[in-house]
Amino acid sequence: MVNNKVIKKSEKIRILKMLKALNFFYSLRELEEMLNISFQSLWKYVNFIGVPSDEIANEIVEKISKLRIIENTLLELAKNNSDNYYNLTKNIGFIELFTLAVEERLRKLDIDIDYVFTPSEEGIPIATSLALELETEICFPLTNRNIREDIAKIIWYYSNNEKEYRYILIPRECIHRDRKMHIVDVSTKDIEKLKSIITLMKSNGIEILGYSTIYVSKECLKVLEESNTHILYYLYIM
Repeated sequence: MVNNKVIKKSEKIRILKMLKALNFFYSLRELEEMLNISFQSLWKYVNFIGVPSDEIANEIVEKISKLRIIENTLLELAKNNSDNYYNLTKNIGFIELFTLAVEERLRKLDIDIDYVFTPSEEGIPIATSLALELETEICFPLTNRNIREDIAKIIWYYSNNEKEYRYILIPRECIHRDRKMHIVDVSTKDIEKLKSIITLMKSNGIEILGYSTIYVSKECLKVLEESNTHILYYLYIM
């Protein structure tokens, strides 16, 4: 049966972005076999010089969803780079795919997000990509220890991973009351750091709409599950 669902222009653009990101990891011939879309058409789509019809757009979405192409690709990449996740944070294709996967979940909430926050420097590339996709602000920790306290809030915590006290400098602009945020990171395995951030945000009336991370420890996953955020998205448990 032909799917006659009308696809909005914004959704077609999203489909083009998905295909372009997948092209970082699969040749057009491989995508042709997976999606049953001609090589020539795919070339036009990934180069943004052609737009699929509603029928073809529906077919692409259904195939990608049925075969779990994006999910399986992201998971395989996460597994293969668990010892050196820098390889992921510099990979444009991975960043785009991960961003689209998170954005899809947030879009279903139909809630405006005030900003995307990342607790680490490693998370800045993905957080930037997500903020651009959502057309919202981005917030990340400062690195200058000499910065004034009226500009940043310093949070001390004991790192079980490093076996020492560490700190994180969060700009006060990130903790204005009654804002809605989504947190994204590369690796979430320091439980005390995670607890400190969640406590700070909630004590300041900030609603954490979701938390997305590539890697997560079992201990941190339990904390996130108990925090009752609307979305919890992760790829690989360390």
